[in-house]
Amino acid sequence: MGSNLLKISLAQGAAPNYGSADAARKAKATLEYVEAAPALQQALDMDFTYYQAWVHSFTGANWRDGVDMIEARQYYDEMYALTAWLLKRYSGTGKVFLLGNWEGDWMLLGRQDREADPSPTAVAGMIAWMKIRQLAVDNARAAVAHKDVAVYHYIEVNLVRKAMAGRISMALSVLPEVNPDLVSYSAYEAIKQSPQPDLISIREPLEQTLAWLESQLPPKDGVPFRRRVFIGEYGYHAEKSKPQTVKQQYVKSRFVMQSAVALDLPFALIWQMYNNEYAENGTSKEMSLIDESGRKRALYALHQTYLGEMKSFVALSCRDTGNVPSPAAFRMRALEVLKASGFEKMDALARSAAR
Repeated sequence: MGSNLLKISLAQGAAPNYGSADAARKAKATLEYVEAAPALQQALDMDFTYYQAWVHSFTGANWRDGVDMIEARQYYDEMYALTAWLLKRYSGTGKVFLLGNWEGDWMLLGRQDREADPSPTAVAGMIAWMKIRQLAVDNARAAVAHKDVAVYHYIEVNLVRKAMAGRISMALSVLPEVNPDLVSYSAYEAIKQSPQPDLISIREPLEQTLAWLESQLPPKDGVPFRRRVFIGEYGYHAEKSKPQTVKQQYVKSRFVMQSAVALDLPFALIWQMYNNEYAENGTSKEMSLIDESGRKRALYALHQTYLGEMKSFVALSCRDTGNVPSPAAFRMRALEVLKASGFEKMDALARSAAR
């Protein structure tokens, strides 16, 4: 597709899908798992600049009932070792690793129930766990000799509207206590507020929610992005038997992309490349860029076209001026490319490529 970013999981739950279940069963720490899983190392060695990775724990420690001193040491050593390994192995490569978690509010609750409130013990445990992870990354960055490689820690949240209403949640109760390098927003609650495929109705909730998220973060030096919040997940369902839903999926996704560019977010990641969302009867929810038959969809062509156009824009600027384009010039061109990428045009491009 042309992307310079890969999002993967270094957690136990994804190991069977990656063909590394045996390595996960034997590992006592995340680095042990990575080193025993050739496919993961191959992915990390590939020609991507940015990696976002879900990193939970292989130690057996359980933050949900509080974190004692033994568990704190296990969590710290695990995150420190992984960060140090990445800094040493990829020194000089220009790679940037963002180590974080899956949707934190569901983790905090222990289930997907947006109306429930997490227990005070779980909140205290989550704060302790996240503080330890951030400290481990900070200390490894300071202690390990490296150049032209970076590792950052992010926290992902997904029930920010709940936090904005003053209820116990990751964004309200955990973020200010931890002050992570970055915050990922799994943005479904914001982008699905309006049933109409309208740019303003999608952008405004995103803008408000992300601004509120940033207000929860104390100032922090050393983060290389203009904004410390990003969209770690967004996407819409479609239904192949109803073509209009496929078009709406495309249009709304493009509106999220336009919003992310206009809001100057460092990342906005669509869910997903291949579908893993199915109804109870086994029917695909069709959230993916590539369908079950292997066909690349219009959304794939949109991303491929956008990436190609913007890489060319940057290359031409470097050739003609000796410098990359200014952020304002980049955003202007990016929005032009997205606006010109209508559904019919991208659908025809995807169909042509499939022939």
